[in-house]
Amino acid sequence: MLYEWAKRQLKREHKRRIYWWEPKQDKPNVGDHVAFDIVSRVLAQHGKEIGDKLCASNKLVSVGSVLHFANTGDTIWGTGVNKKVDDSKHRFSALDVRAVRGPKTQAYLQARGIEVPDVFGDPAILLPFFYPSQLLINDEPRKPYIVINHMNDDMAQYRDHQAQLVTPMQYPGSFIAAIVNSEFVISSSLHGVIIAEAYGVPAVFLDSNSGESMFKYEDYFAGTHRNRVPRVTSIEEGLSVARDTPPDLSAQAEQLYRAFPTDLWGV
Repeated sequence: MLYEWAKRQLKREHKRRIYWWEPKQDKPNVGDHVAFDIVSRVLAQHGKEIGDKLCASNKLVSVGSVLHFANTGDTIWGTGVNKKVDDSKHRFSALDVRAVRGPKTQAYLQARGIEVPDVFGDPAILLPFFYPSQLLINDEPRKPYIVINHMNDDMAQYRDHQAQLVTPMQYPGSFIAAIVNSEFVISSSLHGVIIAEAYGVPAVFLDSNSGESMFKYEDYFAGTHRNRVPRVTSIEEGLSVARDTPPDLSAQAEQLYRAFPTDLWGV
């Protein structure tokens, strides 16, 4: 159909200008889709769209552990290193870095001779500015807890918690609504933790044997001035631990917003 062709062409043009990772199945992974969603919304604040980018020969790389998709000359805003990926995949020699996810990614880039400012944070912490919780909280009592799986998890481990299970394979609005209508989040997805904390909902990382490196979790937590990752190995353990009060990320989110490279769009 003409519509589907046009949609594919538009996405291709967008991806020349900004990068976001997509799974092969026809559903978004919220932690990766946010790279498209947040950039679009920040640009709209300045009266711009993705296609208005002045130069299409390099791209903006933002949310996710996707630094290995950057090429020489690309701009980095909030990206982190994925330690599952071999270092040889990082083929860039120079980058325009405005912010990174945390100090571990900063140190990695600095060791390669790349200048990195002291601006840390995953851009998903900006979501409360664009999806206000008061519009998403429903009239039902909040769930005592929800469980968010990682997309690569063995789902058999969740069979006794189906009523509390929230998949990350959805768009931001419904995902955020599940979080703000709960009192506690147990998540093997890093963005389940990040988004919960952005909305002030206590969260704990579930080490579910998904195959993910701890580097990205440590990077995010270090970037929010914490030297440890609250970590459990089962849902039952998660329900028994003390719940840390999430940090106030509003000042960090504002700094990250100010670091957005609007100049690439002529603003």
